[in-house]
Amino acid sequence: MMSAPVRILFVDDEERILRSLAMQFRRHYEVLTESDPLRALQRLREEQIHVLVSDQRMPQMSGAQLLAEAREIAPNTLRILLTGYSDLDAAVEALNNGGIFRYLTKPWDPQEMAFTLRQAAELAVRQALPLPAVASEALSAPLSLLLLDDEQGTLDVVGEFCAAGGHRLLRARNLAEAMLQLNNESVDILVSDLKLAGDDTAPLLKTLAQAHPRLLSLVVTPFQDTQALLRLVNEAQIFRYLPKPIRRGLFEKGLKAAAEQAQLWRTQPQQMVSRLAEVPRDEREQEKVGSLMGMLGRLRERLIA
Repeated sequence: MMSAPVRILFVDDEERILRSLAMQFRRHYEVLTESDPLRALQRLREEQIHVLVSDQRMPQMSGAQLLAEAREIAPNTLRILLTGYSDLDAAVEALNNGGIFRYLTKPWDPQEMAFTLRQAAELAVRQALPLPAVASEALSAPLSLLLLDDEQGTLDVVGEFCAAGGHRLLRARNLAEAMLQLNNESVDILVSDLKLAGDDTAPLLKTLAQAHPRLLSLVVTPFQDTQALLRLVNEAQIFRYLPKPIRRGLFEKGLKAAAEQAQLWRTQPQQMVSRLAEVPRDEREQEKVGSLMGMLGRLRERLIA
C-alpha cells in the first residue's frame, strides 16, 4: 500500500512506554523514539517525520507545547496527543495551538492506537505527494462563513471579520435553516455554539466532519461538558475551541487562522485533505449522524434535480 516506510516519532519521558510503543508498531512503521522533547524538535528540523505522537505530561515541556512548536517546524507532520482522559485544558491547547489530528487517552487501547496511526500514516503519505496547479480565480474567490449562534457578541466579531476581509456571511437561526444553507451554499468556515435554538449542534458538527472534511468548524462555548468537548476533538475534527464570554482578540485570531487554512486548502486537490473524523462510538450519536448524512444527501439531490 505504501512504498516508502512511514516514520513515526513517539515522545515520552518514560522509557518503558517508549519501548512498549516501539515493540507494538515497529513491524509496520519505521519507529523513532525520544524521551527529550527538545531532541524531538531537533529531529523534526533534520528529518522527515510523518506522524508525531507526544505524551502530555513531561518535565521539560508539555505535549501541547511540543506539538505547537512542531507545527511551526514541520506543518505536514500529523500530530497526536497522548494524555489523561479528563485533561480538557491540554486537549484544547493542543488543538488550538498544535492543530492535532487526534487525542488519545492513557492507558491507550492497542487497537484504537493502531487504527489511528494507520489513518494518520495514510494521510501523511498523501500529503507528501506533489501538488497540481490550481486556477488563480479559485484562490481569490471570497470565503463563505456560516454562523450558528444567536448571541450579538459573536455576530459582531464575525460580521466585522467578514466585512474587513470581503467574505460572505451566512446565518441560520435553527438546525433546519443550517441544513438548507449547507446544501444551498459552499461553506468554508462554520462558527457554531453547541446549542442553537435549544438544539444540540454536536451531531451536525460530527456529520460535517465526515461529509465535508474541508469545512473548518470553530466552536464557541462556555466549556461545561468536558467529556462531550473531548469527543468533538476526534469525532468532529474541530479547528478551534473559543471560550464564552467572547474574547475578541482570541476570536479574531481563530477566524484569521481558519481563513488562512481555507485559502491554503484551495491550492490543494480534494484528496490532499489532512483531516479524517473518528466515527462516533455512541450508538445514538451514530444514528443521529447517519440521519443527518442522509438528509444532506437528499437535500442536495433535490437541489441539483
